[in-house]
Amino acid sequence: MALAGPSVAWADVVAPEGQGEAAPVEAEVPAAEAPAAEGDAPVEGDSPEGGLPSEPETTPTEEGTPTEGTPTEAGTPTEEPAPVEEPAPIEEPEVLPTDTPDEAEPVTEEAIEPEEEFTLDPRPRHRWIYSNLTALRYNPLGLVNEFTTGYRYQFIDKNSALFRDSFIAAQLHTYITPAYGRIGPKLDFQPLAILNLSATYDYTGYFGSFGLFQSFNSPTADWSDSELQRRDDANDPAIENYSTTGHWVTLSMLLQAKVKNFAVRDNLKFYWADFDLRDGDTVYYHQTLDIPQPDRGWTLTNDADLLYLFDFGLKVGVRYTLTHAFYQPRHFQASEPVSRPNGPTHRIGPAVLYTFFDRPDLRFNKPTLIVLSQWWARHRFRTGQDVSAGVPYLVIGFRFEGDLLPNPNTWNKKTEPKRKRRRGG
Repeated sequence: MALAGPSVAWADVVAPEGQGEAAPVEAEVPAAEAPAAEGDAPVEGDSPEGGLPSEPETTPTEEGTPTEGTPTEAGTPTEEPAPVEEPAPIEEPEVLPTDTPDEAEPVTEEAIEPEEEFTLDPRPRHRWIYSNLTALRYNPLGLVNEFTTGYRYQFIDKNSALFRDSFIAAQLHTYITPAYGRIGPKLDFQPLAILNLSATYDYTGYFGSFGLFQSFNSPTADWSDSELQRRDDANDPAIENYSTTGHWVTLSMLLQAKVKNFAVRDNLKFYWADFDLRDGDTVYYHQTLDIPQPDRGWTLTNDADLLYLFDFGLKVGVRYTLTHAFYQPRHFQASEPVSRPNGPTHRIGPAVLYTFFDRPDLRFNKPTLIVLSQWWARHRFRTGQDVSAGVPYLVIGFRFEGDLLPNPNTWNKKTEPKRKRRRGG
């Protein structure tokens, strides 16, 4: 079984980094039942967490009660009363007597200190960022490490949910698997938080290992797992795998939105390839897409996600994936009609993501575990022809990201307190 990179690019399936959360609703402080002293300032500001504690009732000393040393008959000498030590004042909780308002201390903002509020410091317009994804895939088998790093410039300098993450980025992209490697520039343009456009060019080299690279003279050829394995074991230069190089272009459009705890996202990608194929061949098996890719032709994928976001970093949802290749007459043999023998393919299934923490003040941020399981609804060889339809497409991945320059700890010290920070971001 060949090893190559899985098609996963959705650790950040929710609103993009830094997308603003809904402003909390501030509760009004109920007025105190005790009457305030005339001229005292009214209670202002928000109540601390948990609200105001209930005030204990007190009863003032009743006047006229005899005390030790008070004469009971006229003419009797008065004895000096023994000094009575006053008890130490009790500071907490403060007693606000209701019967002697003139002696009570006024309730002020100093008496009720609201919890300190922290706001996210504005991010620099010039940043050097990175992201890394490592993933293992089954059906078909694959292993990949994808790394992206580069310069990011905030396009619109507005600290709002819609524009805070508007940016232009020029980055270096690498994609390494045991069977091939890709490297090249990547350009990202995100005018709004809900829309991202990107273009990537990768110079690609296949190592001739793990049964890849395999090419065919028509899209109608057999490219099942069993046939790929047979070709790899044949030791026949006319059909076995071989090493080669070529060019790979990816154009992507991402639409995403978040409403309360629900997030939706649709990622449409177009792929163009040009490789040095064996004489007479017109397509090659692209394992990440799991479809014969037309040489000097286009293929598309569309991933649609629906997620529910919990407050402690967990995201659960479902993903639907469509893949389709655009074959031209030149990709078929002269005697063959133009057809669509390999697609489009469809698969659907649940997804679970868990972000361990989201600390914008750290260079290592948003470590996320990804588990995606999908079942093939339509596929030429994975719905019973070569592999049982009960065998799922499975991806297990780990992703993280961060800022390299400037040091985020120097410009982002004031984040929400840890006990209030949402792990999932």
